Amino acid sequence: MTEQPHAAPAPPPVVRGAVAVWFALGAFLLLENLVLWLRRGELEQAAVRAGDDPAAVTGLLGQLTVVAVAFAIGYGLFGWLLRRGRRWARGVLTGVAVLHVLWIVLPGASAANLVTLLLIAVGLAFTWLPGTAQWVKQH
Repeated sequence: MTEQPHAAPAPPPVVRGAVAVWFALGAFLLLENLVLWLRRGELEQAAVRAGDDPAAVTGLLGQLTVVAVAFAIGYGLFGWLLRRGRRWARGVLTGVAVLHVLWIVLPGASAANLVTLLLIAVGLAFTWLPGTAQWVKQH
């Protein structure tokens, strides 16, 4: 008889919670970016009223899309690796989150960024709770 490989044990709720928050943050970033693209016409009109070039709106939205996709991939990939028990993924997620906070805060944070900052704080809290540390030490 051949032995079947044992399935990896499911991560504890705190790890699943951390991963869920990182995934939710990535999804939120993509959704937020989609809404900006859907409102491109309004943003172009606002640029005209401000005396700015409306064509610059598309360029800015393109840059924001690249950044949103990069952060979403980072949160998704390293969240998945955390779920798989990779200890170093906690540090990388923290680094991605710090870069994201700097990206938000340095130009001047607004109330619109509050949800993103809150999700980052919750994700970091779950990622560094003792239950998560114990999980990754076992793997």
